[in-house]
Amino acid sequence: MRSDAEHSAASWATFVGRPYYRQAWSELLHSVQTGENAFRKAHGKGVWDYRIGHPEESAIFDRAMGAFSRGVAADILAAYDFSPFTEIMDVGGGRGFLLAEILAATPGSRGMLFDQPHVVATAGELMDAADVADRCKIVGGDFLAAVPEGADAILLKWILHDWDDDTNVAILRNCRRAIRADGRLLVLEAVLSPPNEGADAKFFDLNMLVVPDGQERTAEEYSSLLAKADFEVTDIIAAGPHISIVEARPR
Repeated sequence: MRSDAEHSAASWATFVGRPYYRQAWSELLHSVQTGENAFRKAHGKGVWDYRIGHPEESAIFDRAMGAFSRGVAADILAAYDFSPFTEIMDVGGGRGFLLAEILAATPGSRGMLFDQPHVVATAGELMDAADVADRCKIVGGDFLAAVPEGADAILLKWILHDWDDDTNVAILRNCRRAIRADGRLLVLEAVLSPPNEGADAKFFDLNMLVVPDGQERTAEEYSSLLAKADFEVTDIIAAGPHISIVEARPR
């Protein structure tokens, strides 16, 4: 819980303890009974619109996601070899915690961090601290509109679970247009296990229903979703208890 401790949980605890977040969970029964989003019931709008209007909450959320990314970065790097890629783009990558770790471990690769302009506004400081700023381009934009072209690896970490299928297909099609023909799309998510297995991912699934109005998915559901955007799943690699790497290639 100390902010100066390695792998500190302080940022995450601060985020989940915020009143607006707790208020959404107080409407859990509504979500269970109706399948509708609890956050919207509690606040009258979706969580992303809410955070745009409350920048202080957006900053707390970004810090929590950064801390969580640090916690899984070592597992992801141990599970997957990023060194074959020349340009790695993290779409919706926040301030770049994960991308900075990947670039530090793959000195022959360049990176691109892509997220909303207000999110990446201070990402340069983090890249400087990781000594990878000279190999990382920072771009502000909206992945629902378009994704920059040219990368041979595109990361989507904890992005698709935030959205419904139709929105995800739009995001994935933007990635399909942007990725090189021989590239790889790497979807980093908690993949749902069969019944009575994998409780962590199923709790995440409940959280998606309550707060961002998304969902976790099974391996079969990811394969179907990616196919709609002209991707083919080539592998699914477990990378610790909280995340898997769904690797796909353009068809």
